[in-house]
Amino acid sequence: MLEIERNYCKNILPRVSRTFAPTIRMLPGRLETPVTAAYLLCRIADTIEDNQFISVELKKEMLGWFVHIFDPLRRDEALTLFLEHTKYLGFHDADDELTYNLPTVIRVFDSFSEPLRYQISRWVVEMSRGMQKYAQSSRRLKFSFLQNMQELDEYMYYVAGTVGYLLTELFSHYSIKITPLLKKRLELLAGSFGKGLQLVNIIRDMSGDLRRGQSYIPDELLFKYKLTRQSVFDGHNQSLAIQMFEELIERALAYLDKAVDYILLIPKNEGRIRLFCILPVFWAMRTLQKIRENTLALLNPEKVKIPRSVIRREYYMALLNLNSNRLIRYRYEKIRAAIAVGGLRPALA
Repeated sequence: MLEIERNYCKNILPRVSRTFAPTIRMLPGRLETPVTAAYLLCRIADTIEDNQFISVELKKEMLGWFVHIFDPLRRDEALTLFLEHTKYLGFHDADDELTYNLPTVIRVFDSFSEPLRYQISRWVVEMSRGMQKYAQSSRRLKFSFLQNMQELDEYMYYVAGTVGYLLTELFSHYSIKITPLLKKRLELLAGSFGKGLQLVNIIRDMSGDLRRGQSYIPDELLFKYKLTRQSVFDGHNQSLAIQMFEELIERALAYLDKAVDYILLIPKNEGRIRLFCILPVFWAMRTLQKIRENTLALLNPEKVKIPRSVIRREYYMALLNLNSNRLIRYRYEKIRAAIAVGGLRPALA
C-alpha cells in the first residue's frame, strides 16, 4: 500500500519543482525518497505562505496547525483543522493539489526511521515557524514588508537556510563517509548554501512579487537608493534601480561562494550527492549571469529564465568536473568573473 503513496510523491515532485525534481532523481535510492518527502513537506509550508487568496491571519493559523502535525500528541486535531481550511486556498495548480494531499506525504514520512523523522520534522518545523513570522498577503491594505537587511537574512534562513541544514542531516544519515567532523564543517556552510539560492530567486522574482503585493526587498535598501516599491518601476529611476540590483547580486554571490565551499567538502566518492548540490548552484550562477546581461529585465513582468540549452550544458559540465575540486572551482570562478559587479566581495556575518 505504501508504494502508492511513494509513487504519488515521486510523480507530484516534477509538477511542483522545475529545479529540484531532476536533481533529486539523481540521488542514491536510499536518499531519494526521504529527500523527496522532506522537499514536499517544505513545499506545502511554502504554498501556504505564498497563497494570494487568504489572509495573513489564516496563513499563520494554518502554518501553526502544520507545525503541530509533527507532534504525535497533537497530530490528529492539527491535521483535521489544517485539511478543513485548505478549501480557502483555491485549487489553481499542482502546489494546491499537493497541499490537499498532505496525508499521503505524511504516510511516507511515517515510514522512515525515528532518527530520520526527527531531523526532517525539526527543520520543517523551524521553516514553518519562520514563515509564520514573515507571512504577507495581498488581501491586507497595509503590507508587512521586510524593514532591513538583517530581516532579509533571517527570512532567507527560515525559508532556505533551514533546507541546507536539513539536507546536511540527510546526507550524513545516509553516508558513512560524512563523518561527524566533516558534518560540522558542512553545517558551517549549509545556511549560506540555501540563502544563496533563495536570494537569486528573490532577485529574479522581484517584479512579479511586487505586482502581487509582496516584496522581499527591505525598506533599508530601497531608502539607500532613494526608491520605493512603486518608483523602482519608473523610467527615470533606472540607474538607481540597477545599483540596488547589483548590490543584491553581490550579496547572492557571497553566499554562493560558500555554497561552492560546501560542495567541495562532500566526499568525491559520493558523486550523486555532489551532482545534486552542484547543479542548482551553477544554474543559479547562470541566472545571475543572464540578469547581468540586461539588469533592467528584472522590471519586466516575466521571470528571467535560463534556456534549456544552458541547463543541459551545466549538467554535462558537472558530470565532467564531478571528481575534480580544482575544475569545479575554476568553472565557478570563471562564471563569477562574468557576473561580478565590483572588485570587492562583501563579508557576511
